[in-house]
Amino acid sequence: MKKWKTLLALILMAIAIYLNWSWFWALFILLGLIHVIKSGEIHFVEAVSKIETPKLYWFMVLIWSFLALYSMWSYLT
Repeated sequence: MKKWKTLLALILMAIAIYLNWSWFWALFILLGLIHVIKSGEIHFVEAVSKIETPKLYWFMVLIWSFLALYSMWSYLT
């Protein structure tokens, strides 16, 4: 099956919203960060490449890292 990871993520997102799993968003953002760092490119509103715009790329990585940490912190408190 093509794109099974995308389909699984969509199903898990729907379940997380329905069951109000705040921990899921921290995990989801963290997995996204791993992919972003491996690929060197972020797809947000448009593609942001580490090679073309390194400052914007790392700024976005920092923001996503903060969001992941904030999601984890809010779940644990």
